[in-house]
This record gives sequence, C-alpha cells and structure tokens, in this order.
Amino acid sequence: MRRNDLLERMEEIGRAVAEYDGTLMLLALGSIGLETDRLDEYSDLDFFLIVEDGQKGRFIDNLDWLEVAPFAYQFQNTKDGHKVMYADGIYAEFAVFDLPEMPAIAYTPGRIVWQRDEALEAFATPKIVTPATDVSHCYEEALTNLYVGLLRERRGERLAGFELIQVSAVNNVLKAHRGDE
Repeated sequence: MRRNDLLERMEEIGRAVAEYDGTLMLLALGSIGLETDRLDEYSDLDFFLIVEDGQKGRFIDNLDWLEVAPFAYQFQNTKDGHKVMYADGIYAEFAVFDLPEMPAIAYTPGRIVWQRDEALEAFATPKIVTPATDVSHCYEEALTNLYVGLLRERRGERLAGFELIQVSAVNNVLKAHRGDE
C-alpha cells in the first residue's frame, strides 16, 4: 500500500502545481526522488517547489496547491517551507524557492516530477537547508524528528532513528530551553 500511495501522492501534487501560474518545477528528493528503491511503508515525501521570481510568498503562505488530500497537521518549519501530515498518514516536508535562489541552495540530486520548461533540468541537483527559528519552531522540529526517527527505527535503520530521536529531537528541545538557535 504505502509505496504506491507515496508515488501517487507525489504525482497528484505534480498535477496540481501544473495548474498554477508561477510554478516552474516540482523536484522529489530522497526516497521519493532518485532513490525509489528505498521506498517502503516508513517513507515520506521530501520535495522542492521551484517558482518564478516573486512567487515564493504566495506558495509558502497559501498551501491550496498542496491540498490534494486533507491535512491532519502542518507547520511552517523554515522561511522556505512546511512539514505536513495528510489525514491518511502520508507525511511531507517541502521547501519553495524562487528561481534566482536555486544556485545558492544546497541539496542532493532529485527526480523531476513535473516541470514547465525543460531548460530547468539543471536544477535536479539540490542541497540541504538548515533552519534557525524561535522556541515553538524548536518544539515543532523535535516533534517531527521523533516521528521520522520512529519510522527509521521501524524500517530497521537504527542509527538514523537513534540520531533523529536521541540527538536531533533532544537538541531541539534543549535549544528551546536555552533560547538559542
């Protein structure tokens, strides 16, 4: 069930963003990207939405383009993106970038789900964003670290689960108590 559901949800998001002016590319990362052989019942959706210059705020502030199924939970975890849990249990983490931002963004290679212009294919090679925010952000990060860490543990990735649960989540809670970034 899960593998096909994740692939289909990613395709649904791709079809949805194609309908919006200002969207340029949907780039899937990690196990939903180029590493689909790793997709399993513990996987989630990681992706970038690349938009025209000046359109980023619209897609960060209004998630109508992402509502291909009802949300159970969501929060904005960085200035660039959100973490979302759909009511059916599919979890997603994403960021939105204006085209001019892309050359400075760090990420691993991804799979193009949808694109408006084939000239953008050069952006299929991404990097990792490290957010810095307030106390509530630290707690929200800790909550999602726990969730993903438990999924990694269930998948048998004990070290990745340990790191997310006992290092990342704990560090986020400690940051919240210290008030640092």
